[in-house]
Amino acid sequence: MMRKVFVIGLALLVLLSFSCEKQEATQVTAAPAAAAAAPAFSVRDFVKNYMTELANSNNIVGFDVFVADALAGKEMYVVDIRSATDYAKGHIKGAVNVPWGTSAMWEAMAHIPTDRTVYVHCYTGQTAGQAIVTMKLAGIKTVSVNSGWNLGISKVDGYDAAVTTEATAIDTSFNNGVSAEVVGIIKKYYEDTAKVAGTTFGNNMVSEENAKAILDAADASVQFVSMRRPDDYAKGHVPTAINFPFGATMWDGLANLPTGKKLISYCYSGQTANQGIALLRLLGYDAVSLRFGMGNARTAPGGWSNKGYPVVTD
Repeated sequence: MMRKVFVIGLALLVLLSFSCEKQEATQVTAAPAAAAAAPAFSVRDFVKNYMTELANSNNIVGFDVFVADALAGKEMYVVDIRSATDYAKGHIKGAVNVPWGTSAMWEAMAHIPTDRTVYVHCYTGQTAGQAIVTMKLAGIKTVSVNSGWNLGISKVDGYDAAVTTEATAIDTSFNNGVSAEVVGIIKKYYEDTAKVAGTTFGNNMVSEENAKAILDAADASVQFVSMRRPDDYAKGHVPTAINFPFGATMWDGLANLPTGKKLISYCYSGQTANQGIALLRLLGYDAVSLRFGMGNARTAPGGWSNKGYPVVTD
């Protein structure tokens, strides 16, 4: 009897040992769990952070400071988004050319450094406002040069000493690691912009004359939006315009913007409004900027007020 119990016990031990070995083998040979997918890039978070950071900077540098630094030989990374033809006629020494309205506006994004300030300029500071927003999407620390080449840089005495016709090529061997997803977002922005080329709203802007015609037509599908400070809005604004000040309060103020309408936005000279409409367009708004905004002495004769168009205080 004892021998029989011993044999049964031994058999149970063998079966238990075999079961554990099989379980361990299964655990060892099991396929590793799939790596978690990288989270999708959040455009809304980008826009919210951009707007919040406006409390610290409007992302514009004075043209006089910019030229002074260039003349002093300060090491700067400059992106000239004027046409290749105008770049060839003369540009800031060391500047690279990323022409607005071309595929370079997204193809070059991976090859621009992200570890320093990048200075961007166009002709009058308008399109550069949109450009710095899309470049910030790629993690590039951009600022726009106030008033651009025509109204700013070229107006500084002695600026030509910082100008050359010798081209500087973008270093395409360098890659800043921007994701294909983000490049795709930037590409779509400029492909959508290309669709309105040659129309009333080319470059996502509208001329003072066309804006006045839209106002006179009382087009209910359009809303004028002032991006100036509340005190300046109170002193005078385009008739029917609502106030949506450019700055850190923009995110919370989005609830005040109508959806389903074309937003004609304006600031003082068109520069911050172009940043503003780029951010709104990324969120899906049909927003355009009024060329030269309300206008000032530097933009004359451009600008709503400089044209003598109506301004109201109510």
